[in-house]
Amino acid sequence: MSVETILFLLIIGIAAGILSGLFGVGGGIVIVPSLLAVYAFNHFDSPYIVHIAIATSLFTIIFTSISSAHKHFGHGNVEWKAALYIGLSSAVTVFLFSKIAILLPGEVLKHTFSVVLIIVALKMLFDKKGKLNEREKSQPENFSPWISLGIGTLSGAIAAFSGLGGGVFVIPLMHYLMKVPFKRAIGTSSAAILITAVAGVISYFINSPAGAVNIPYSFGMVDTLSALPVIAASIPFARVGVYINKKTDHYLLTKLFAVFIIVVSLKLIFF
Repeated sequence: MSVETILFLLIIGIAAGILSGLFGVGGGIVIVPSLLAVYAFNHFDSPYIVHIAIATSLFTIIFTSISSAHKHFGHGNVEWKAALYIGLSSAVTVFLFSKIAILLPGEVLKHTFSVVLIIVALKMLFDKKGKLNEREKSQPENFSPWISLGIGTLSGAIAAFSGLGGGVFVIPLMHYLMKVPFKRAIGTSSAAILITAVAGVISYFINSPAGAVNIPYSFGMVDTLSALPVIAASIPFARVGVYINKKTDHYLLTKLFAVFIIVVSLKLIFF
């Protein structure tokens, strides 16, 4: 691997880490296309190249989300019961859908999710400050396990087909359906994504077709060599993202997140 490639992957890790800590997402939105660019630059060709990028993205998300969730927990922004329900249900879904994703492109599913995400983002973007402030003050004592399971199931499907951690779906649904304060939804998403990513990596490892990957030091469909620089940079910068999250007003953070998921959705539709 060239020095230029390593530096590029380190930069991607920095971006992924900040996004993870700031918005509670895994960072796959920048990792997957960046890996595809690396493979194209290095003339790596495989019918499973997109799947390799997704599996590798999920692998890096494991470490990024540990760093992010740990820091969010320190600020009291992780609801472990909700994270467990969402994480486990998404783990089951991503495990099952990863096998389907290897066989199918999954374009229809990604486009459907993208349209739904845009609708949710627009609602969030145009929410009045008074309503957001009222929702931020709510402190629910009990989370609905059924809503949590539904949210986890949807986020797992997104993770399997796109390499995203699923946070773009988890956070707005927790915020609107479960009345969870926005920053707490972000912290909880960081913890839930960890479980989702682990299940995705295991599934891509088990379901990897024979001879699908000929990259050195890879296992299953995970390109370990490319993942290491991303992980090395994303772990410390996830904590930087959490720090920015803590210092940012929740109203502004909500608007920034809405713009972010619109960008993510448009990327899934057109790229």
